[in-house]
Amino acid sequence: MPRSRLCALCLGAALTVLSALPAAAADPALSAAQEQAVRDLVRRALVENPEILAEAMEALKAKRIAYQQQAQLQAIRTHAADLTGRADDPVIGGKDAPIVIVEFFDYNCGYCRAAYPDIAAAIKANPDARVVIKDLPVLGEASLAVSRLALAARAQGRYTDFHAALMTFKGRLDEASALEVAKGLKLDVKRLKADAQGKAVEETIARNHLLAGALDISGTPTFIIGETLIPGRIDGEMLASAISERRDAAKAKK
Repeated sequence: MPRSRLCALCLGAALTVLSALPAAAADPALSAAQEQAVRDLVRRALVENPEILAEAMEALKAKRIAYQQQAQLQAIRTHAADLTGRADDPVIGGKDAPIVIVEFFDYNCGYCRAAYPDIAAAIKANPDARVVIKDLPVLGEASLAVSRLALAARAQGRYTDFHAALMTFKGRLDEASALEVAKGLKLDVKRLKADAQGKAVEETIARNHLLAGALDISGTPTFIIGETLIPGRIDGEMLASAISERRDAAKAKK
């Protein structure tokens, strides 16, 4: 057996013993001399083979990632109804389209805006797919104000138009610029401003933030397709592939 592998095994055994030392204090299974011998073994193994520490850190990182992925998968399953089944969530595409893509986004997120044309094109090309929109204003008060106005447009049946105009706006959005966009679309601005402060809008944004927290979503855009969480921008090719995979999976179940 190679020396480095032997040392790694020794270190593993030694660390196992060390992890039990607090409990051993109450039950003196190890003498002071034995405890010191274990510590010396660990020290010598690390000094002679420092790469062991790097290997251990990589293994720990991989374990944490696997745990996070499993936790996110469970959270997606637990919150499936909130992700895809709420009647008041804005949708791009057919309300009853069976293939569901969930997007958490911020109107001032550059990657969110960059992804929008690909999302719109993918939904146009795939009438059996829809995007459930989750406003997640995380980039300050300006983003929050814009999300409030956008969600308020639901009451006028104009969310989709307003959303598209905001996502293709050039420059940073705030309340004033969003209201100018609304005027250009002939929305009832007075009503829009009033509805933006309403309970329905407040509840939607609060619910989205709670849901993002439960899914450990830390930034925008974040997409959920099926039971897969994808952080960051996705392009048209990735969307087409994901939609095709979901379509094939649905066929396989029949």
